[in-house]
Amino acid sequence: MGDIFDLLVAEISATHSFAKPYIELLEELAEEIEIFYFEGNHDFNLSVFFNKVKVFNIKKQPLVLHISKDKKCEFYLAHGDIFLNPFLEFALGLLRNHYLLCFLNALNFISFNAISKNILKKQKQKKIFVKMENFEFLARKRYEKFEAKGAWVVEGHYHQNFFLNEQNIKYFNLASFAYEKSFFVVEFGQEIKFLQCKL
Repeated sequence: MGDIFDLLVAEISATHSFAKPYIELLEELAEEIEIFYFEGNHDFNLSVFFNKVKVFNIKKQPLVLHISKDKKCEFYLAHGDIFLNPFLEFALGLLRNHYLLCFLNALNFISFNAISKNILKKQKQKKIFVKMENFEFLARKRYEKFEAKGAWVVEGHYHQNFFLNEQNIKYFNLASFAYEKSFFVVEFGQEIKFLQCKL
């Protein structure tokens, strides 16, 4: 669901070496199972790295999956940095611009990677998990924006490990993998269950 890497951008060459073994592992896993990678705000323009992993950039999110033919089981999947205020949406869109990133890569190169090193240093000092007060209110507002009408909405980005299952609202905000060292398996039956698996 994105944010797998502190910083990985196709155009910024200094971000590639750290990510290479993980990219190779994801590609290897994609030979066995289908993998969808939802780009986030720390990792984007990634399709050049993957052949087997299906990459969904911000413009292709949310992805709507119909698990059953009768469409009774739907999932809206997104990293979570969509439906933002117009200024923030414009700024993040600009940040993903290929030509601007090529220019920033050149600046980074001539500064001996000072820009990327500074960003990564700040990322390492950043507290990975911060419990957000009143997240339920935000979750309900976000659910409205998806217009999911009773379908499941699953997001990352906020990393709150928050679950809301009501008749008309089914929302799940995933935990941070780096913080929780866990992932979720979705079990389909009379009721959908998200089973947390710890490493």
